[in-house]
Amino acid sequence: MEFKCVKADLHNAIQIAEKAVSARSTLPIIGNILLEVADGKLKLSSNDLEIGIELSIDANVKQEGAVLVPAKMFSSVVSNLSDGEISFKVDENNSILITVNKVKQTLPGLAIDDFPVLHKLAKGDSFSIEAEVLRELIKQTIIAVSMDDAKQFLNGVLIEKEKNELRFIATDGFRLAKKTATLSETSLVGFSVIVPSRALQEISRILQQEDYQGVVDVQLTKEQISVQFKSIYFVSRLIQGQFPDYRQVIPKDQKTKVTILRKNLLDASVRASTYASAAANIIKLEMVDQQLLITASTSSIGSSSELIDVQKDGDNMQPIAFNVRLILDVLKNIAEDNIVITLNGTLSPGVIMPKDSKDFTYVVMPIRTAETK
Repeated sequence: MEFKCVKADLHNAIQIAEKAVSARSTLPIIGNILLEVADGKLKLSSNDLEIGIELSIDANVKQEGAVLVPAKMFSSVVSNLSDGEISFKVDENNSILITVNKVKQTLPGLAIDDFPVLHKLAKGDSFSIEAEVLRELIKQTIIAVSMDDAKQFLNGVLIEKEKNELRFIATDGFRLAKKTATLSETSLVGFSVIVPSRALQEISRILQQEDYQGVVDVQLTKEQISVQFKSIYFVSRLIQGQFPDYRQVIPKDQKTKVTILRKNLLDASVRASTYASAAANIIKLEMVDQQLLITASTSSIGSSSELIDVQKDGDNMQPIAFNVRLILDVLKNIAEDNIVITLNGTLSPGVIMPKDSKDFTYVVMPIRTAETK
């Protein structure tokens, strides 16, 4: 096996392939990346049995072949080489000779026999979506995924399709995030699957790394999801289980509506969080003379209070307490300038939405305090 390729292309490809390499597995072979050269291409494959990645770059192939290379060491070696063309030659013992100008380095390779094959998904449900839309769907819902391993069905994002509407929903029991998008194609075929949060995070990171602006093709079976764009193929297992009925969580009627500049509330919440961090992250919201008062206090540090101009509609707003971390999470992930907070009492969930868009809904549970009982 012998080939040449450009260092920048290879380094970028390794960074992507590494996302599906396990460093802590009891199966050492999945700590490697599979290199295959044929037909003017170098293909890199990785598979940690939860997610798998395959991608190709251009190569000058002198002799076709395949070898396994230790991912961590390979990444370190390539990243420290000078820019330009790199030459690779693999002997009959799978020893890899790497040459750049006057630099020669070797790595121990392995035979490919026991490496888990990355199977392409059989035909199933599918749809195509713009990369930027997919990134926003992931970004605005993954913040609400549960980290509790005891409830595995909450460790991912529910993806639903009904006709041409695509919905991403996540909840950890304290808040719920729902984001919708309209697909260009209309199909009567619908589906509902739970995709692990790690898989969605890696997909988002790869799209960001590649600065990809085109169409992403998504395919689903009962057990797996695949995402394909450019020369990159990504596959992940699905989470099996019953996702909660999120429709029951979203309040249908709200008595009070407060319209506010997102940045004003974000800045005030950041300032209040310094004090809230020492008091179970609690901040309190209440109306004072048609302004929103945000307070946080702790006996050991002090207190913070801030008034913000808002527009209130509906009934008078009762004082309500929230976990400031959950408020900050959503405010940092909404792009619109104006948001609406709707409330229905001290102990009922609050709803945060962009003022001029109905494609994102964030439901957050209040905290019971001595003042809000």
